[in-house]
Amino acid sequence: MKKQALLQVLIIIFSSNIYSQNLLNEHWNISEIIGQDTTNTGEFTLHWNDKTDKYYSIYGMKIIFKKDNSFVCSYSAKCGNDCFPSSIGMFKMIDRKHISLFVKEFQQSGDCDSKNIKLNLSLGNYYISKKSDKIIKLIKSNGDLSQDKLNEKYSSLIDSYIEEIGNGSSNLLNFKTKLRDNDQRIKEFIKMKMKIENYKILYTKKQNDSFLISLIKRENIEDEYFYIINAFQNNYEYQVGYYEFEKK
Repeated sequence: MKKQALLQVLIIIFSSNIYSQNLLNEHWNISEIIGQDTTNTGEFTLHWNDKTDKYYSIYGMKIIFKKDNSFVCSYSAKCGNDCFPSSIGMFKMIDRKHISLFVKEFQQSGDCDSKNIKLNLSLGNYYISKKSDKIIKLIKSNGDLSQDKLNEKYSSLIDSYIEEIGNGSSNLLNFKTKLRDNDQRIKEFIKMKMKIENYKILYTKKQNDSFLISLIKRENIEDEYFYIINAFQNNYEYQVGYYEFEKK
């Protein structure tokens, strides 16, 4: 029994090391600068930046996970007339499928308000969802692996929405509210516009820096999903919209 227990521990450690090696010292593109938004932190997407690829670029949003368990996240551009956010923090491999993130400091310079903020903020644990050899999602985790798997599925469903709609989310906004909280806006929209009583908010993720897309499930109806689009930037402030795939 002792040998079996030791073997299991070694497998976990070895698997964790393999996964951490996939992250360590590689140059990843990232969907946003960690720490720039401290409210909507449910998911980050990493794209492996292959330096041998002819389309490789040193510009854009990047993150590097270092061997000392620190990370550096930054944005760069060819043109100097831009806003340049960056952050530093720490990470820890919890096991082969989970990582914790702690952001220490956020900075910003360029054509925007100058910032230097000591955040010292724990973002919690994230489930490592490997979509392919070059794409990894970090999905906020509560420690329940079965829920992690569901969130992985829900995230992919929202990806389907983004793929179909593209940049057309603003065209769907037809409802204004003074509420600031995402869930409260959803509840008000559904109550006023849809008249649905039994539903559940399954998952929410960003589309770029302008929209939150929430996947909603109609209760007691199998495979009945729809999307609520919530605009949180000033140019679409407090506007809400709806989308549902046509059934084939």
